[in-house]
Amino acid sequence: MKPRLANRPPKVLIAAMAVLVACVAAGCGTGYSGSKSNQVRQWASQYSVISNDQLVVNDVTAIRASIRARQLKDVTSNCAGLVVDAGTGYGNLPTPDTILTAELNTAYEDFASAGGACAGAQSLDSAKITAALGKVGSGLVSLDQATRLLGSDGVH
Repeated sequence: MKPRLANRPPKVLIAAMAVLVACVAAGCGTGYSGSKSNQVRQWASQYSVISNDQLVVNDVTAIRASIRARQLKDVTSNCAGLVVDAGTGYGNLPTPDTILTAELNTAYEDFASAGGACAGAQSLDSAKITAALGKVGSGLVSLDQATRLLGSDGVH
C-alpha cells in the first residue's frame, strides 16, 4: 500500500469535485431540460420574465413622464414601483445562462439603486434624481442586451 501524501485529497474526492463542476457548468439540478436555449425558454416562461421586464420599462417611462410634468409625488411613487419590479426580476435569478444572468443582474441592481435613490428625493432638482436617471440609463443598456440574448434563445 502506498502511503498517502500529507494534504493531498483522495482520488474519490477529486473525481466527485470534477463531476460537480461539470454538472454546474451543464446546468444540472436546475429543473430545466434540453439545450441551454430550451432551458432559458423554460425559465423565462416560469417567471414571466418578459412581462416583468415590461413593468420595469413602464416604470422608467412613468418616472420620466412625471419629471417632465414636474410632479414630485408621482416621481417618488414611480421610483418606489421601480424598486419593487426590479426586485421581482432579481428574485427570479439566476437563469440557466450565466451571461444572461450577469446582464439581468446588472440591470436589476441599477434599477433598484436608481429607484431607491429617487424615491427619497425631496425636490425635482435633487441630485438624487439626476443620479438615478444615469443609473436608469445604465440599467436600460443592460436590459436591452439581456432582451437580445433572450430573443436569441427564442424568448419574445
